[in-house]
Amino acid sequence: MNYLITLLICISIIMAAEGKIGGVTYFDYANLEEKSSFNFQRQYFSYTGVASDKIDFKIIFDVGRTNVGATVIEKDTTYKSEDTRLIVFLKKAQINYNTSYGTANMGLIGTNTYGVQENNWGHRFIEQSSIDKYGFSSTADIGFGISKSLIDNLNMSLQLTNGEGFKQPQGDKYHKISFNATYGERKINKNDGYNAGVVYSTEATDSEPTNMISAFGGFSGMGLRLGAEYDMLTKGDDEYNIISVSANYGVRDNIDTFFRYDIYDDNDSENKKCTNYLIAGIIFNCGSGLSAAPNVRMTSYEDSSNVATNEYKINFQFKF
Repeated sequence: MNYLITLLICISIIMAAEGKIGGVTYFDYANLEEKSSFNFQRQYFSYTGVASDKIDFKIIFDVGRTNVGATVIEKDTTYKSEDTRLIVFLKKAQINYNTSYGTANMGLIGTNTYGVQENNWGHRFIEQSSIDKYGFSSTADIGFGISKSLIDNLNMSLQLTNGEGFKQPQGDKYHKISFNATYGERKINKNDGYNAGVVYSTEATDSEPTNMISAFGGFSGMGLRLGAEYDMLTKGDDEYNIISVSANYGVRDNIDTFFRYDIYDDNDSENKKCTNYLIAGIIFNCGSGLSAAPNVRMTSYEDSSNVATNEYKINFQFKF
């Protein structure tokens, strides 16, 4: 046992010396009409490294709450499952192979359907990107992809994945194909510039395919960042649409204001509804990786029978 502990310590030291360990924590305080509470949202642990001049890798562990209990995993209904506990799961285990023909990604990889749009929004710790929030695409999946910059500022990527996402293994014989073409700066949350792009994904089923189209654009400069996107998801005869616009302005070096407005149309064959979601607030960058963002969220519905809600939150982020 002592030898095993020693070996594990040595491996940890070697990994820490050759790679980079990091992480980010999300938590918040929320106030609703019914209740107020402190919530732990996410804890990410990451390890990135370079194996050679052609191969690098990234491993991310995610700590979050699960709603999948024993009745699903173990098919055992004889006891009550703790289905909201915090668990640790593998979010990403990606190997990148860099060649003159492009960069190949393999393993449990980040999908190419949402990343640029999320960077245009720029505040994942406050709210998910609209594609992620409304379930249009998974953020990671098991499969293979390749990306390449064909000309200056034009990047194209193609992925073949299971389609089930990172939370479950392949469940059928079909796979998901995703294509992304982006022109311009893909990380305007970090660099000034602009971008415009399209995403298309398709996955066959036994009946009708599931298709998604996303068109987006963003600008960053002079302390201002703007983002806009239109997303459409079709599942057979059902169609879902998102229009999302966002703005961020740096008032001072350590203070930003932000605004985002989503219109989500759920045009399925049985229940048609339209949801409007507004979020606005201020971000205080406290230094040493800590940020605090008091904000208000207003949700309203086209159907007057649904009651509009207001929520007040303070979101926190800590990076290390």
